[in-house]
Parts: sequence; structure tokens; C-alpha cells
Amino acid sequence: MKNILFITWDGPQTSYMEGLFMPIFAQIQKQSSYRFHVIQFTWGAKKRLLITEKKANELNIIYTAKKVFRYPNSTIGSLLTVYSAIPFINKYIDTHAIDIVMPRSIIPSIMVNRLKKSTYKILFDADGLPIEERVDFSGLKKSSYLYTFLKNEEKSLLKKAETVITRSKKAIKFHLEHLDYGNSDKFFVVTNGRDINFFKSNADDNKQIRMEFDLKIDTKVFLYCGSLGPQYGWDIMIKIFKRYLLINHNSVFVILTGNEDFAKKRIPTYLLNHIIIKTCTYEEVPKYLAIGDVAFAIRDPKPSMQGVAPIKLGEYLLMGIPTIASSGIGDTDEILSKNKNCFLFDHMASDVIDQALLFIDKTVEFKKDEIREFGIHHFSIESSASSYLNAINNCS
Repeated sequence: MKNILFITWDGPQTSYMEGLFMPIFAQIQKQSSYRFHVIQFTWGAKKRLLITEKKANELNIIYTAKKVFRYPNSTIGSLLTVYSAIPFINKYIDTHAIDIVMPRSIIPSIMVNRLKKSTYKILFDADGLPIEERVDFSGLKKSSYLYTFLKNEEKSLLKKAETVITRSKKAIKFHLEHLDYGNSDKFFVVTNGRDINFFKSNADDNKQIRMEFDLKIDTKVFLYCGSLGPQYGWDIMIKIFKRYLLINHNSVFVILTGNEDFAKKRIPTYLLNHIIIKTCTYEEVPKYLAIGDVAFAIRDPKPSMQGVAPIKLGEYLLMGIPTIASSGIGDTDEILSKNKNCFLFDHMASDVIDQALLFIDKTVEFKKDEIREFGIHHFSIESSASSYLNAINNCS
């Protein structure tokens, strides 16, 4: 058996650990002799940590939560956390005989760059293009010291790592173009797989949730599930729904999110009776998705988005829901280009809203089973685990 240490840094509202990574790691353990350890740095509430810890125990994953300091301010607190974590991680590696260290994204990579040298190997999860996302959406200047520092840290680990995983072919191309040398053989694309038995449409759930929301059986339900913010296409979703509502007044837009305040502040008054905002647990998500007739997977296609693989896209398709997805996001175009059950939203096309409305009109003809089969082929947890194993075996 070989031990893998996954190191991640997560905000208080994310459920990636128990919702995405742990199920994939558990599947890898079923398919191989690898054993996963997780160290999660977070400033999440105790309730959230207990949920994650419970999930880890259920899936036979060794889990440790480490608190991120937030005082005297978030910047200084984060630096204190990073540098105080280094001796802890060194000791953890020795104590648990870790064979592969697997930092996810930029802050864990800063830690790993400063670990003592040992016999372990490094598998760098370069998840997305996080530094470029800060430029596109958070105001980070490329001329700033912070940008230069973060890029140097990322580049150092990209060179040092025996293996690097990304979520798209475009991300690999981006990294190779920005490295001083290119070794494409150590880069692997992995997928964000989901449990096909968990994300499965259920007629009883459809009926129950429509009753909860006081919706008719023939009410057209638009869905969005996930985070909200500047990169998630709020204005576009509202514009499409508003236009469709003029055609079919018997329609609602259900938004499943932990960012309720963001949504409530931005709902136009005239849409208040047609938009439902709901916060639910990860375990409840399939039940609420079961009412969907069409789903949104919209993102602002800024340059940094070429490294992204939208998690919700797989969930929607496994639930058999026709989906409107942004063009230019990771490898989405390549995956969906020939799928009639999905609409690739070209943000540069002048008539794209009209095209989206035509697609929505056709969704009544689509077959849920057909959509689901496509989802299983591309987004099952088994295929995801296999993609990870290709990378892990390369690192062993």
C-alpha cells in the first residue's frame, strides 16, 4: 500500500472536499492499493468540519483539519498559517510514511515548496488557473509583487513535481507555454466525476419538491446550482429567464446556493414571484435537481476559465437535465459540441439569447435517459478515478 497526502486550502462555504474529492479518492482506493490522507486548511465553522470529518470516516479516508488564522487580518493570518504548517506537514509525512504529496492549487504549493527533502514524490494538483482568476475577477495586477511571488511559487512546483494534473487540455497548454522548458509527458487531465447512483433523477423527488415550492406539474423549472459571484453569469441567466417568461408565464427559476444574499440583492422586483432561492445540504442536491427542465452552467469566459471543468455540468447531465453551458470554459466545447441536448452559449454572438430560447423550446422533446447516458460516459466517478490513477501511477 502506498500513502498519498492531499493538502488543500478551502474557504468556509465550499463543500468540494466531501462533495467532490473524497468520493473520488474513495473510488481510487477501491480500484487500487493507494490510501489517502487529507489535510484541509480552512476557516470554516465547526459544523462544516464535522460534516467533512464524518464523510471522511465513512469513506475510509484519514482526515485532519487545520485552522487558518484570520487575525490580526486575513493576509497576516494566512502567512502565519502557511509558515507554521511546514513543520507540521514535515512531521506528518514522516509519521505516516507518505509516498506521494499532493498539494492542491497555489497556497498548499507554497507550503510544499518549503518542505524538507525526502523520498516522497510530488503530484501537483494545479486545479484551474487560480492566479489568473485573481487577475480576471479579484483585481490582482500582473505588475504587482504578489502576482510575481505567486507565479514564481507555482512555476517552482510545476518544475519540481514528478506529475501535474489539470482539469483541461487548455490548462496544460497554458502551463507549458509559461514554463522555461516543456515536459508534456508529466501533465495529465483528470475529470470531476460524480456518483451515478447518487445523481439520479427520481419522479417521487420531482413531485415532492414541486409540492414544497407549490408548483404545478407542468410549470417550467429553470435551475442553477452552485456559487454566485462575478464569474457565474447572473445577468445572463436573469436575461434568458426574463425573456422566456414573456413566452411562458408558467415558469420559475430555482437557485440552489449558499450565497443567498448575493441573489436576493439582485432579483428584479418584477421577478420576485418567479424566482426561488434555496440553500440545501450536499445530500439534498439531487432531490432538488429532480425538478429541473433546463439548467444553467454559465461562466464569464475570461482567459483564466480555460483551466476550469465545471462540476455542476456533470451533475445536471447525470440528472438528465438539458443544459445551457458557456462556450470557452475549459474543454467544454470539445465535450459538448455534438450533443444536441446541450446548448453552447457563445458570449460573443449577438443573437445568442434568441438561440438559447429556441433551444429551451425544444427541450420538451429531449429524453432524460439519453442525456443521462451521455453524462455517465463523460462524468462518472469510475472514469474520474481512472483518470486520476493514470497520473498517480506515473508519479509512483
